[in-house]
Amino acid sequence: MIVPKILLDTTGIIVISVFAVALVLLIAILFIYFYSSKKKKGIQKKKEEQVIEIHNDDKFIESLGGLDNIEFYELKGLSRLVIKLKDYAKFDKEQIKRFYVSRILEMSDKVILVGENLKPLLEILDKSKTN
Repeated sequence: MIVPKILLDTTGIIVISVFAVALVLLIAILFIYFYSSKKKKGIQKKKEEQVIEIHNDDKFIESLGGLDNIEFYELKGLSRLVIKLKDYAKFDKEQIKRFYVSRILEMSDKVILVGENLKPLLEILDKSKTN
């Protein structure tokens, strides 16, 4: 009886193995990316809610020197809030930093508050100006 020789093509097996490993790694990377971005959005939303819950509107306005001290304000993007004040001596830097402002840039004619998302602060200013 003659036993047929079975030729195994190991290159094909290796190529398939490499693609399978690459596919598994790609799926793992995509899963980690989407999971971390979803978690980051959740953290950002909690921060926004904390700004409004912990600090009331009056404290933010008071730290700017009162409603009468504000001449002009504008949100540029989500991370920069430009505020022009009448009297900069009334501006309280330490209290402003409690409102998730990471940096304060002071210029001769305006103050720029820099943070991750300052839209809640803009909403506080808008609400105060309309009342």
